[in-house]
Amino acid sequence: MNADNRNLITAIALSMLILIVYQVYFIPDTPAPQDQGYAGQTVENLPATPGSTQLAAASQVPAAVTAPRVAFDGAGIKGSISLAKGRIDDLRLKDYGVDTLTDENRVPLLRKSGADDSYFTEVDFLDGTTNAPLIGADVIWQSNGGSLTPSTPLTLTHDNGNGLSFALTYTMDDDYMITMDAAVTNTSGNAVSIRHLARLLRNKPTESAFFISYEGPLGVFEEDVKVKVDYDDIEELNVTGESHQSDNVKGWIGITDKYWLTALIPARQDDVNFTFRRAPGAGLRTQVDALTGATTIADGATLTRSFALFAGPKQVDVLEAYNDSQNIERLDHAIDWGWFPFLTKPFYFAIHWLFVLMGNFGLAIIGVTVIVKVAFFPLANKSYKSMAKMRELAPKVTELRERFADDKPRQQQEMMQLYRAEKVNPAAGCLPVLLQIPVFFALYKVLFISIEMRHAPFYGWITDLSALDPTSILNLFGLLPYSTAAFPDFMNLGVWPILMGISMYVQMSLNPPPPDPIQAKIFKFMPLFFTFLLATFPAGLVIYWTWNNLLSILQQWYIMQSMKKAKTA
Repeated sequence: MNADNRNLITAIALSMLILIVYQVYFIPDTPAPQDQGYAGQTVENLPATPGSTQLAAASQVPAAVTAPRVAFDGAGIKGSISLAKGRIDDLRLKDYGVDTLTDENRVPLLRKSGADDSYFTEVDFLDGTTNAPLIGADVIWQSNGGSLTPSTPLTLTHDNGNGLSFALTYTMDDDYMITMDAAVTNTSGNAVSIRHLARLLRNKPTESAFFISYEGPLGVFEEDVKVKVDYDDIEELNVTGESHQSDNVKGWIGITDKYWLTALIPARQDDVNFTFRRAPGAGLRTQVDALTGATTIADGATLTRSFALFAGPKQVDVLEAYNDSQNIERLDHAIDWGWFPFLTKPFYFAIHWLFVLMGNFGLAIIGVTVIVKVAFFPLANKSYKSMAKMRELAPKVTELRERFADDKPRQQQEMMQLYRAEKVNPAAGCLPVLLQIPVFFALYKVLFISIEMRHAPFYGWITDLSALDPTSILNLFGLLPYSTAAFPDFMNLGVWPILMGISMYVQMSLNPPPPDPIQAKIFKFMPLFFTFLLATFPAGLVIYWTWNNLLSILQQWYIMQSMKKAKTA
């Protein structure tokens, strides 16, 4: 066996091994959704925030404190606010189910402190000189009554008894934004210096299941510049963290998931310091802050700072609308368009446009496949013509390999002379494939990250184009009464991956076989390999690939028949 064959076999074997190990050991289990009702709660101790050890006390609420809650309910979100520190730690997305589109259990984006997966936001008042907290950790704020809705604000108040009174006023819009106005009034008889601190803290975040989509802390602090700090890097940070100063734009800092974003957006930007840090405590506790500069408040004066919280889906039109209406700097940069944004963005808008016309994202994907096929039609025609000629020359190539089996240089020389005489380029068949690789990955990216694809149905058994084909050959596609969930994804061959494998086999059978017999045998197994591989991909991508194969088969068959007729004539 020559070196080329050994390398090819080794590459395929290693690819299969990586796939098996990845499926068995590295794909995380989906956590069961937790009940996040509106009852009172015990609030956890929270150490640590910006820059100074004195700031740690600003984040601590004794575990013995049980706080009442005030509910909020809007068009896009619902939840409750704890009267301990006015913390928003219970927020669900009303339009998105956990498991299915119609699932009554709504996606819990922010989760109560005290749980292993707590995730919340709050605003603190600090002494501008010492950074010490101005409100005790055991204080329960007073509510003005009622609940928070888009038409009824909520105000929480507290008087520290030393001439400072505090107010937190919450307002919400009809979508996914809550604005927190943090006011302090000074009647102490002396001027006081105040800082405001807004932050998000997430305990043990669920890390990305795949490298193709960024998940973690990020923000925009300069014009059109996005800063990301991976969870792995957060683990290396301390309470000092990594800070960025706002550059005269309305920037933001937040934490992103595959489909969801929470972001803090301060109203004033000239003196805000944004910080990524790891909060002390067990596990990975990720914290992002927006800390204002110190401001002196004269006796009898009031200072108010505003912080907006976006907590919602990474939906393009929603984020761009907030960019425009709130003058936010690039909130839509939370969407990870990947290495080929010049492809992924057009794909997204093309699929969305076709969806509006056709009413089904699966049909929109098929429509985009046709568009891509038309775009590559001239190049593919040349490629398929070259492959058809190569197929005709296959017997002559085999004869040359056998005649000069012991003289490799002469063998290559004779083969090249044959190709030149017949005006055939052996590499022509590879070019369209190479050009379509970035197209494939760009479409994969769109299907993987687009919230619009989540729970989007096709026809029949495909109820979610962003998920795997739910059928499995291991139980005869549901005919046998047992679950196959315990098996790795690549073993649960669904109907669509099998159709893709069949179409790929038919397409490859139309291509000229490799001259080397060992390579020819290996290439016969390629459709089988890709069948198992595609079983681990979203159904929408498998549908794209299958439909693309079918169009390629029709195009290649037509060219072969045309060349046969021309030769006969």
